[in-house]
Amino acid sequence: MGKLLILGILAVSASAPPAQANIPSPAKAAAELGKCIVKADRGAAVSLLKTLPLSGNQVDWSAASLGGAGKCRNAATETVSISALRGGIAQELYKRDFADFGMQPQRAVYDLASFKLPVEKDLMGAEDPAKTLFLTADCVARSNPQGAEKLIKSEPASEVEGRIFDSLAPWLSACQGAARMAYGRGELRSAIAQAAYHVSARYWAGQMTNKGPELGPEGLR
Repeated sequence: MGKLLILGILAVSASAPPAQANIPSPAKAAAELGKCIVKADRGAAVSLLKTLPLSGNQVDWSAASLGGAGKCRNAATETVSISALRGGIAQELYKRDFADFGMQPQRAVYDLASFKLPVEKDLMGAEDPAKTLFLTADCVARSNPQGAEKLIKSEPASEVEGRIFDSLAPWLSACQGAARMAYGRGELRSAIAQAAYHVSARYWAGQMTNKGPELGPEGLR
């Protein structure tokens, strides 16, 4: 049972069919969509992170306001999942606002994106899959921020991304603790991208009251 989370990642990776020529994978399409939305209308991008549900099936575009980024939608992204879109937006915002881990943000602190994730301490131990996913991602982002940043800057669904996930496996397993649930690689990437931005923005805004548990591959200390 201790390997359930990691096996879930590997199973998704191993079973994924090769992408057809000139047709981007869903993960790549979502990343490009997020990049386009953030570039065209940052306000709309941040608003989507505030208003989209944390999980679910494909995005209901009739209820999603793209503002000046309406041109970003295309046939490849029409059926993009909520998780993939949130992740695509969060990782593009992270790349633009935080050049390198530990360095001063490239954007004024008051203008960093502010959105909520279910990572409050009173939710620890909750068995809701979405809450468990974000609690795990938040733990990874705080415990191994360099690894999270490498994941965000890697190409989705690439061999490099796979190797980074392998390196993050001990943190993913330790952070999930006893609440063993299997998640796909895309879900984890999305959650970690959102959590990394969330942690960094709160840190620079002085909202982090503590650094959280000290955690390494050997577990919590």
